[in-house]
Amino acid sequence: MSAAQPATSSSNEDALDKAVDQGLNKAGHGQNRNTVEKISDGIRSGFKKLTGKDVPGGDKNPS
Repeated sequence: MSAAQPATSSSNEDALDKAVDQGLNKAGHGQNRNTVEKISDGIRSGFKKLTGKDVPGGDKNPS
């Protein structure tokens, strides 16, 4: 069975990326770095729409 490579912690991951990665791994869904980034960007976007504020700790290199 071929599973997706789990994302690895790197110096350019922010706290939200690491939390998403850890949550996915704990649930048994290891994802690659790009997928983790897309999920965390979606969470960040939804948070901003709901609250009008950026996620505390923010993205280190926003696009």
